[in-house]
Parts: sequence; structure tokens; C-alpha cells
Amino acid sequence: MEKSDNLTILILAAGSSKRLGEPKQLIRVKDKSLLEKAIENALKLTSSIVVVLGYKSEEIRKEIKDLPVSIIVNSNYKEGMGSSISYAMKNIPLTENVLLMLCDQPLIPNSHYEKLIEKSVINKSKIVCSKYYNRFAVPSIFPKKYFKHLIELNADYGARKFLENNPVEFVELDNKLALDIDTLEDKEFYLNKIIWK
Repeated sequence: MEKSDNLTILILAAGSSKRLGEPKQLIRVKDKSLLEKAIENALKLTSSIVVVLGYKSEEIRKEIKDLPVSIIVNSNYKEGMGSSISYAMKNIPLTENVLLMLCDQPLIPNSHYEKLIEKSVINKSKIVCSKYYNRFAVPSIFPKKYFKHLIELNADYGARKFLENNPVEFVELDNKLALDIDTLEDKEFYLNKIIWK
């Protein structure tokens, strides 16, 4: 798939990983951190990547400082994912579409992101989201007309509530590929499952 020239990928990596007890962004598998791998995957899709940091931003910034991405820091990251999305949307480059991506869903294959992009090309005016656990969720692509709504997101919730209340197209994702790393048990499970491709 050719890189998209009208898409910015926003990688959300600001959380404090309270239940995990360490920055999930820096969990390493072989020679790559979760955040490095997310960026590597994103760069296969577009050259316009924005990473939003918050918790331990200076430490995490060092991990990715040599990668071709824009890095912004949300000082209000403790307010929740909605706060980071809102802050990032005020600071992204001019673009026609934004793909919201989490840094801690390492099992999602790039083929899923490609399907989202392909569907968004066909449905230019609609949100194209993922569907797993019978819910609409990120990763999702938002066309420009929805940017103002992302800026207005409440600090206490991310994009999911917005997806539930607006017309969307969706791409199914196998539940087992959607799991994210929130606890030590998740970490141990993933370290045995992840195979970077």
C-alpha cells in the first residue's frame, strides 16, 4: 500500500500506566519498545506522525528522538485520554484526516490499519472505526469535518463515546488482537505472544 498524503496519524502515548507500575510506552520486545513499534507501523502508512506524550515525557522522548515524528507533550495528561486527544488536535499539521492510534495495542496488524484507510477513501465524509468486543473503538479515522468535535472532547473520556453517538463505517478486528497492556499479567502474556513482523 502506498503511503497516504492526506492522513496524519496521532499516536496516543501520554498515559501514566498506573496499574502496570511502569511506562507501558517503554516496554521492550526484543530490541524495540511498544512506542517504537507503533511509530514504525505508522510510518508505513503515512509520513505525517504526531506522538502525544505526558507521563515521563522526557524519558520517553529520548526513546524516539531520532525518529521522523513530531512530538508534543500534554501537561494535563492526568485528566484522561480525551484531554490528550483534544490537546493534540489543536497542535497537528494541516491534514484532511486523522487516524487515532494507541501505542499499547501491539497485536493489531498493519493490514487492519490499511483496511481502515481504504474504507475511509471510499467513505470520505464518514468516520471509519474499528469494532471489537461488539463496540466501536480506536484505531479510528476522522475526516476534517470532525476535528472540532475532537478538540471539544471531555477530559474524562476518549473517542469511544463520540463514536457511539455518530454515524460510522467500521472494520471488524478480532478481539484477541485488540487487547492492550494495562497490568503485569497483560505484560507477561504479551511478551510470550508478540512476534514483530
